[in-house]
Amino acid sequence: MFVMATYDEVLGFDYTDEKAWKEFATSDILPLYTAALRITEFSRHLREKLENSFSDAFLENKGIQKMLLGGITVDGEYAENSLARFYKEYIGVYIDPHLWVSLCKEPGTETLQHIQVHISRPSVLSGLNTILGLTGNLLRSVHHDLPEVDEETINSFIREPQRIVGELKRVYSQLIKISATYNYHTFFVMSTRSTPKFFLLEAYPRLKIHFDTVSGLLGLMVADIYRVNETIYQGDMVLIKHRPEGFADSLYQLNQIAWHLLSTFALFDSQVPPLQNEFIESIQVSTTDLRPLNEVFEARVYYLTDNGLNVLGYAGKSSYFFRTCEMSLQRFFHIAAPYLFVGLVDLEITNVLHTKYEEKAVGDRTALYVYFDSSSRYYSWDKWDS
Repeated sequence: MFVMATYDEVLGFDYTDEKAWKEFATSDILPLYTAALRITEFSRHLREKLENSFSDAFLENKGIQKMLLGGITVDGEYAENSLARFYKEYIGVYIDPHLWVSLCKEPGTETLQHIQVHISRPSVLSGLNTILGLTGNLLRSVHHDLPEVDEETINSFIREPQRIVGELKRVYSQLIKISATYNYHTFFVMSTRSTPKFFLLEAYPRLKIHFDTVSGLLGLMVADIYRVNETIYQGDMVLIKHRPEGFADSLYQLNQIAWHLLSTFALFDSQVPPLQNEFIESIQVSTTDLRPLNEVFEARVYYLTDNGLNVLGYAGKSSYFFRTCEMSLQRFFHIAAPYLFVGLVDLEITNVLHTKYEEKAVGDRTALYVYFDSSSRYYSWDKWDS
């Protein structure tokens, strides 16, 4: 039996106070936004400069020479932690180092006339644009002005090209800092995604009085369930979800980036901490009443009955897809709530079934897919680009 404990004192901040969320946005989100903005704006400016007149830009700026040649060995290879390699892999500007070294060894050759600058778009830039969008949502939600990057800042990065490395390190470290693994603001937000309202009110007693206030601040709303019986799906027996692009939704998405795509921002494939695993381990240690998921859930997918009162659990695949259990929707919510709350399972609700054999086995029904480990759901930058 799961024993409910309140989290009001554990969190260490007043989640009902708009000022507390604004302070969090200023201290933790603003540095992430600023670093991402500086890198993307600098990258855009640099690309334009090199595309307009590569030779002039190269000859007139020692900084650009360092970007393209820094850390290239006499054999035309990138040395460890080479600045030129960094600009190739993370900024997307580079020249052929082997050709450069080869031409430099030929007497009387105007090397620069035979060199072409290459422009690419590494995944880190797409990731930074996604981060800009999410952090911008967060800052706007608390009415924080969005900073801009002035021309002098851009020029300073050209003069001292190694400084942009520090900005990427800041992105990396801030993502770790705001992850639910280490940040109670993010934990609170994550716990409010697809969690039954009655459980949230028990876990966070102040919500009983301030639920509407917090919902307005963070963008919480009742999840629609197609064909559910509204005589039971009402009051506190509802699922709470995040309004798209609201404060809670944007912070949740940033946490998913920190948990699943942090390696994008790690320098030269350096070892990345397993943030989600660390989080799960800490939850399992601190919340000993949680049972193994395979014992809790009889199935991984449940379907609403025709009257919308119960759920049917199914297991297996293809011709072995079979019914395993039936329970009331309230019972399912009570079983799933503690695991949804701490993020040990995800819940997807849809009336579009994943496979044809499901449709054949269960017909046209609303499905509730239970994911035991969110890392088992494929995460890529395409999720945000699409």
